[in-house]
Amino acid sequence: MIDHFEIKVVDFENCRDFYQHVLSPLGIELKWADDSAAGFGLTTEPNVRFLIEKGDNNAKSHIAFSALNKEQVIEFHQAGLTHGASCNGKPGLRKKYAPNYYAAFLLDPDGNNVEAVVYL
Repeated sequence: MIDHFEIKVVDFENCRDFYQHVLSPLGIELKWADDSAAGFGLTTEPNVRFLIEKGDNNAKSHIAFSALNKEQVIEFHQAGLTHGASCNGKPGLRKKYAPNYYAAFLLDPDGNNVEAVVYL
């Protein structure tokens, strides 16, 4: 139900590259970028839904991206580990959230908690 959202990042170049790789398995691509901001959106539409912008304040965020299936959640997690993320929760059911809540969690290069989730 999110139209778009933005987070501030200190290490802009590394975060731009990180999100470009991690979001690809979810069907999300880099739509545009300049020296201090980047916009991402679904490959099936022209809209930008997620933005990162270089900033001095590194307040941590939690972002959950929708996945279509378990395989996308697993690919998201693997891509994150390959491209500089730390594991913040392996792919699996999170029954404390909902009986069908399947998710994986990463900490991006700036320490934000990034999640991919699908309801089975």
